[in-house]
Amino acid sequence: MKRHEALHPLSHHHHHTLVMAQQLKNADEKASIQEMTRDVIKFWKNDGEDHFRDEEEVLLPLFAQYQEIDIPEIREMLMQHVQIRSYVQQIRSMQRKDRQIFRDLGELLQKHVRLEERVIFPMIEQAIPENYLYQANGRFHRDSYSGF
Repeated sequence: MKRHEALHPLSHHHHHTLVMAQQLKNADEKASIQEMTRDVIKFWKNDGEDHFRDEEEVLLPLFAQYQEIDIPEIREMLMQHVQIRSYVQQIRSMQRKDRQIFRDLGELLQKHVRLEERVIFPMIEQAIPENYLYQANGRFHRDSYSGF
């Protein structure tokens, strides 16, 4: 999907999120719960948390300057942010983890990325003038995998 250059960092983060989502969705009896826990915590600490801040503190306030944001798609996006944060907190704090929580998180991460890439980002690209999108880009965190 062609994405505006200014949103490439966020789309790049989404690619890594989809890789993580696929790993979590495939959590079977052979998957190490300890390893999955470490991977989720590392993913969240290094990129996930900052990515949500980029969207909530940079991108959506900018979007709100050009379009009404009290719409079902934005509400769904933000509710998914809350749900994902909740899963991460549960994974961090649970003594005995069930593999199902990892599979559920994987499903939600995949659904979330699809919503943002297919629905939210096209709305943002259409509403925000290009020069302001580029300015927002300068405020996004760097990806821990590639530095993008």
